[in-house]
Amino acid sequence: MISLANIVIGPIIVGFIFSFIVGSRIHLDLDNSFKFTISGIIALVIGAIIMSYGLGQYPTYNDLPIATTFLAAIIGILIGSALLGGRAKGDH
Repeated sequence: MISLANIVIGPIIVGFIFSFIVGSRIHLDLDNSFKFTISGIIALVIGAIIMSYGLGQYPTYNDLPIATTFLAAIIGILIGSALLGGRAKGDH
């Protein structure tokens, strides 16, 4: 049985914070970018879940059969770019 006490929180938090900062630096260039719709975000999250399952857990962790830090990093990039990314400077 998996319990929340077995999940190693430290690497998940650090991965999320670092990727949130990286995601906040992603700016959209409206002239030279593709449209990133909700279906694209869903496909990215599903792909990240499959990738994190393929990576597996770190050898000394016994929490979940997926790479929780990788999944937290993908979510951090998405949230950081959505909240603080926005458009490139000069685009009004």
